[in-house]
Amino acid sequence: MDAEEHPEEQPHITWHEAPVPPGMPVAQAYVWALDPDDGRVLIQDRGPQHPRRYTLPGGRPEPEDGGDPLKTAAREAMEESQIRIDTERAVYLGHQVVTWFAKRPEPYAQLRYAAPIIAYEPIGPDPDNGRTNRRFMTGLARAPELLHWHETGAAQAKAALRAGEVLGLPVDDPSPEGYRDGEKGRYLVCHDYGMGGLWWWVTARSAKEIKERVADVVVVTASETINRVADWKLMEIDIDAPGENPLTGFKATRDEQRGKPGFGALVGRGTVYVRQPWEEDVYLLELREDGYRTRQVVEHADGSRERIGEWPVNPPYDLYDPVLGLAEVDRAVFEAAWDTADPETEN
Repeated sequence: MDAEEHPEEQPHITWHEAPVPPGMPVAQAYVWALDPDDGRVLIQDRGPQHPRRYTLPGGRPEPEDGGDPLKTAAREAMEESQIRIDTERAVYLGHQVVTWFAKRPEPYAQLRYAAPIIAYEPIGPDPDNGRTNRRFMTGLARAPELLHWHETGAAQAKAALRAGEVLGLPVDDPSPEGYRDGEKGRYLVCHDYGMGGLWWWVTARSAKEIKERVADVVVVTASETINRVADWKLMEIDIDAPGENPLTGFKATRDEQRGKPGFGALVGRGTVYVRQPWEEDVYLLELREDGYRTRQVVEHADGSRERIGEWPVNPPYDLYDPVLGLAEVDRAVFEAAWDTADPETEN
């Protein structure tokens, strides 16, 4: 049977970056689940035996969702791919209108969200069908090719890319693609002290685990950097390894910080602002989600203010540091200081 000769037996799908029209039923909700550390999106691999091998986590609403399609997407992501998504930061992308005369004559909507992944649980079977889906992580540019969703898939991927950029995720420079099925992966980690750095390959369950357990390090996700250091003879360290290793001191620092007021208060917030004294001056800092400074104002002891925009070295700040968490100020405070500050003086 030729599908082109029987178009009524094929679904007609249109994509809309808009709310669902009143009265149109919502049949499914799916999520473009984005890794906040490496910028990749999770694509379910249901195996070569499946007629539609690759898809996104998602599915039909259940009574336990209470009529909230975002809860549907989050529940399905956990059941199908064993991931937890950040529903507080989820972005509604739009909906597909599906008309499938052979199966369901009335049009219905399929919703799409983009959301950061906040945890990877051990991979396991979907309770709905007993099938274990692999987790294939790839860039948003490649995802439509795998999904075979044609123009609608490409449009959704572009919308997810814009959402990821708004959320401050590195979606425009994702890490190399690959499966993330096991409990641990291999990450490039650096203690960046501005004029140089200490580098290691660290085996851990997630980049988030590394940053939670190890102070003053960054997990490098830029594909260019990862490829550049591929041939370096770097030490391999398991995050759970007993005995002394180069991470021991950094882990001890984190253990000492954990539980203090302000610990981790700035993590996952996008751009944040802090006010810190330094000798006789006070520094107001604008920090990206990765901890690197973007702008800075120095309040001198004599009452003058000076803008600082470029640095010969720019090591990151550890956003888990409780001292930083207690030093946060509103953006309006920083902007007022920036607007009244003098340009940096030439030496």
